[in-house]
Amino acid sequence: MSDLSKSDAEDLAESFEHVLVRVEAAAQQFVQGDSTGIKERWSHADDVSILGGGGGHSRGWEQVRQSLEGGASLFRADRVSGHVEVDIIARGTSGDLSYTVAIEHGEALMKGHDEPRPVMLRVTQIYRREADTWKIIHRHADALTASR
Repeated sequence: MSDLSKSDAEDLAESFEHVLVRVEAAAQQFVQGDSTGIKERWSHADDVSILGGGGGHSRGWEQVRQSLEGGASLFRADRVSGHVEVDIIARGTSGDLSYTVAIEHGEALMKGHDEPRPVMLRVTQIYRREADTWKIIHRHADALTASR
């Protein structure tokens, strides 16, 4: 049985919607080499974790911060800016936890390349309500491969 009234649950859902818009904007910055926005969307707690799209993993804010900065440093901004779209397949909220399952796709300039390269990831993110907002506490991303 939930402790939330219908209006409380609607307020949480509305707030989560706004956070998702900010997370997508931060993803745009990320594929242009800037990790600032996405780091603001993360919880800075010791229990955060990331299973990155490049195969690595980190636990605790200090390691996750370094992973985010390292990931963003693989991209660069130039005359052609990278872009990514986040297509949410599923999402939900229960109490102080929310999640999204999404496909992130687009293209970005990678360091060492002159032309944009495709970005295609399957991503699951878990969020926790902290103070008056939702913060990412876990991300699992891997390459999207063609289905049979």
